[in-house]
Amino acid sequence: MRFKLDFSTDRPELPIEYRRLILSFIKNALSKSINGDLLGKYYTDTNTKDFTWTLIVRKPHFTKEKLEFEGSGFSVIFSTDDKAQTGMYLMLAFLNQKYKKYPTEEDNFVVLKNIIQLNQYEIRDNAACFATMPGSSVIVRDHNRETNRDTYYTCSDEGYSDQFEIALQNQARMAGFSEQDVRSIRVCSVEGRKIVVKHYGVYIDASIAEFVIAAPYYLLQHFYLNGICGRRSMGFGMIEYKGGVADDGRIYRASGGE
Repeated sequence: MRFKLDFSTDRPELPIEYRRLILSFIKNALSKSINGDLLGKYYTDTNTKDFTWTLIVRKPHFTKEKLEFEGSGFSVIFSTDDKAQTGMYLMLAFLNQKYKKYPTEEDNFVVLKNIIQLNQYEIRDNAACFATMPGSSVIVRDHNRETNRDTYYTCSDEGYSDQFEIALQNQARMAGFSEQDVRSIRVCSVEGRKIVVKHYGVYIDASIAEFVIAAPYYLLQHFYLNGICGRRSMGFGMIEYKGGVADDGRIYRASGGE
């Protein structure tokens, strides 16, 4: 399931760490739906969330403290495979927040005006081309449990495709796919660039990219709907489907979809 939230705002700006604001809005909405039970369902300990999202604004301009944009509002697109009815739960929680002012910073506020369900593609090929959605980026990291430190990899690093592939395999393994499926995942090509994102006071390396992944079609559908790699529920890793990949490398669009 993919759906879009349309917000209006008193001033066309958001905090530079706008992901904090969106996460706060999500948690607030969940805490006020179904007697607050949903907040615990999705935000207990370090449970892996089965959704991702991205922020869409017109003509973004970043300053040291703010994200400024054109117009009187912005949108947030959510995506989930909905095996656990996550899309339904989120939409229910957000519907209860329509037309209510939600404070940001410096006496600004946002108001949820509309919720629109979006079309999505049904992937039928065992190789597909994807790209990071506008506003999103991919975090590929290696977490060392002994030192509790993260190493981040981007398109500018040698061997990035290998690290990207490992991250996808780990994600599929944690999602419960068979080891045979996990080992079949291949990152065939990556073209993109490195960006640096401020997230909870820390600058982390990420990539904006277009890439081809080979894997069983149902695994590709999982990546498409749930996002890929690290910190997906924090506004990273959302991707769009560019098309299937033929044996000769030609990319073609499936019918329907976004």
